[in-house]
Amino acid sequence: MTDLLNGAVTFTQSAERVVAYLNEHTPLTDWSVSRVTNGEQIHVHVHHDQVLSVGDRIDWGESFCSRMSAGAAHVVPDSRSDPHYADLGAAERIGSYAGYTIRDDTGALFGVLCGVRETPLAEGESVDEELIRLLSELLSSQLELSRGIDRGRRSVAIADALAHTDALTGLLNRRGWDRVLVDAQERVDAFGDPVSVAIIDLNGLKGVNDTLGHLAGDRLLTRAAEALASASAEAHRVARIGGDEFAILANGVTAREAADHFSRFDAALEGAGVSAAMGVAAAAPGLATLADAIAQADRAMYARKVGAHS
Repeated sequence: MTDLLNGAVTFTQSAERVVAYLNEHTPLTDWSVSRVTNGEQIHVHVHHDQVLSVGDRIDWGESFCSRMSAGAAHVVPDSRSDPHYADLGAAERIGSYAGYTIRDDTGALFGVLCGVRETPLAEGESVDEELIRLLSELLSSQLELSRGIDRGRRSVAIADALAHTDALTGLLNRRGWDRVLVDAQERVDAFGDPVSVAIIDLNGLKGVNDTLGHLAGDRLLTRAAEALASASAEAHRVARIGGDEFAILANGVTAREAADHFSRFDAALEGAGVSAAMGVAAAAPGLATLADAIAQADRAMYARKVGAHS
């Protein structure tokens, strides 16, 4: 698997070369390849100087890039005097702007290649609009190629992960779960794909084992696994990662959606008569890795567990 071409890596390399080149060859100080998803614009690959950083996010409807994609100018020498941009709150800290959209492999909006500076362009300064358009089109082509490469590579990686299952429940085991996480982290870092996780700990398994025997404990575990599997969809990966601990990865789910999204699993466990505590969190480019999200979800799960018994 390590010999297979990695689309996530190649797109990252292309995006970072583009923003570095534009930073060096234009008067704008900060350049970004961003992702637009679920009503937010998230900066994923950034050449930072003054304004933008990896992980910065803004409501899409309030962004310069949304105005540009709706037909406003691609290059804005003075945003505070441009009627299409001056009313935006971001105009208080962005004096000049340039941008073109990036399309994904389906032709839909993926994100934006954009550059900004705190101050307006001075007399004699300019940004080559045709260059920005050309580079955004090249990134769109690279994205299409990278997604195509990764579909094949990921099918191999996921098949390998799914081969590692827990003997009792049939869910992914810890080894399979770790391999799924590697794939998901690559997509977060390269494409800004939304990924959320849930950590679930069963209540009372030790008591069942002590009073009714380990066979009864095993039946509780399998009932919980069946409930979680029944609530899952194609976007989910469900694993048993410890004795009474389960984990779920949800592709395409943002931080703002995570609590509502994972409630389906809470409901499934309750319907199966299984008492459990759950914590959820999301990964975000530049802000939280999946390891960070898992640690956060684990803390939230423990707090819920303690709260239920206090």
